Amino acid sequence: MYLSLLIALGVLAFTRFLTAFYQARQEVWKLQKGNLPMPEFKLLAGHFGTLKKTIQGMPSDATLHSIMLKISQQFPSGIFYINMWPFSGTWMIVSAPSAASQIQKLNLTKPAILRRPLETVTGGPSMMSMHGETWKKWRALFNPGFNPAYIIGLAPNIADEVATFCTQLRKKAQQAEVFPLESLTTRLTVDTICSVVLDTQLHHQIKDHPLATALQRQIDWTSFGTTFNPVKRYLTIRPLVLWYNNKVMDRIIDSEVDRAYRTPPDRPSKSVISLALREYLKEQSSSSSTRSLAEFKRLVAPQLRVFLFAGRNTTSSTLIYTYYLLAQHPEVLARIRAEHEDVLGGDPADAQGRIKEDVQLLNKLTYTTAVIKETLRLFPPSASMREGRPDAEIIGEDGQRYPTVGCNVWTLTVALHHNSDHWQQVESFIPERWLVGPEDPLYPVKGAWRAFEFGPRSCIGQTLAMLELRIALAMTIRQFDITPAYDEWDSIHPATTAREVNGHRAYQAERGAGGAHPADGFPCRVKERC
Repeated sequence: MYLSLLIALGVLAFTRFLTAFYQARQEVWKLQKGNLPMPEFKLLAGHFGTLKKTIQGMPSDATLHSIMLKISQQFPSGIFYINMWPFSGTWMIVSAPSAASQIQKLNLTKPAILRRPLETVTGGPSMMSMHGETWKKWRALFNPGFNPAYIIGLAPNIADEVATFCTQLRKKAQQAEVFPLESLTTRLTVDTICSVVLDTQLHHQIKDHPLATALQRQIDWTSFGTTFNPVKRYLTIRPLVLWYNNKVMDRIIDSEVDRAYRTPPDRPSKSVISLALREYLKEQSSSSSTRSLAEFKRLVAPQLRVFLFAGRNTTSSTLIYTYYLLAQHPEVLARIRAEHEDVLGGDPADAQGRIKEDVQLLNKLTYTTAVIKETLRLFPPSASMREGRPDAEIIGEDGQRYPTVGCNVWTLTVALHHNSDHWQQVESFIPERWLVGPEDPLYPVKGAWRAFEFGPRSCIGQTLAMLELRIALAMTIRQFDITPAYDEWDSIHPATTAREVNGHRAYQAERGAGGAHPADGFPCRVKERC
């Protein structure tokens, strides 16, 4: 009897597998019939033969972005399809500015493969996973707090956090040892976000804070992929760990919202959360303030978590890559230091005081901004994926129509930024391209740079990120020499696989669900300048 049952279950499972296999192949055959571009496709291996060939010669932890960038270079139209079954469905990969702009205007939603794990990290729907009227409501509520004119007024708070970062760098310089810089920059970013958004100092740069620790654990325990191993899927303590992390984060966030609510009206906090709370209570004037506050706390917690989740690694890695590129280009480093001396005065130690006295000085750091934008071009920390639909087609630069139905549409930012059809000297670090006029060949093509995306769903935190990066550079690069130390690191940590992508040892590496990280956390040496 049991044997018969097992055989029946086995036949059922095999039948379901064959059905799914055939449906996945049908999707690809339909695209092939329309002469749509894709890598070589095999009946049994699908597109995984191409993936295997591409991965060969790359580091084992290279990001999927880097792998798809390599494949995209075979398709000059800037669009191709790749089937990821059984791990996912068909993906439409986009690396052309005109196609990316069309996708932005279609207002496609996030696919479930991203939405579900995101909501696990954030504890519910956030602006990153919401759409429609709900998204519009919360975006409108937080937009004033991230307005450039408002955010720059919080520059003194950011400068205070960067001052702590400088203290940590000074300690590392005194120790004269190789260390992974990411261990410091991520903590700086977490402290900065909490200072600006919550008006609270976590001091995570000095000592582990439970909010940051719980968030990191939540990310580490969240699966952004699919496991077919029943032991890993069902026999796991993951639900318990996620529940505990949620309790820790919600308790801290509730406490901070209560503190913002109790702030006297004559001494209002300038934090982003206080501004949003005041607007929310104003909108809910017909309800009791107690009920409105409870509802706000329930709905706002995922928004605060998503600010931390989305901002911590992206800004941290961009700061590291800026140090990396400046170390490789001494002429650019000399020019940016000269700009800081001209705008902020001759004594680097006075930079914090000058910023706090006159925050508008930061708007004069035009070359610094160009350096940051060029860093984001070469090493964009993220990309944008949306879910296609039957009525959504993209018109390629070749005039062909590309259907999105049944596809996850991936605007591959790194491929856009490394597309030689739209960028002069595409692999060169040239901040000056952001300072020239339209008549210059270096002038960026419209829509080709999408580090923060465009349109209504562009990154809400981009102004904060750019401001933090300008302040961090203004307060550090004249006080410290930060140089990569990969040779020393590799001698201690030998590897049998490749350790470069596109000629860079500091390639973008996968690590959990936190996006692209500098390889090995960017081992470096710090030296204090006289």
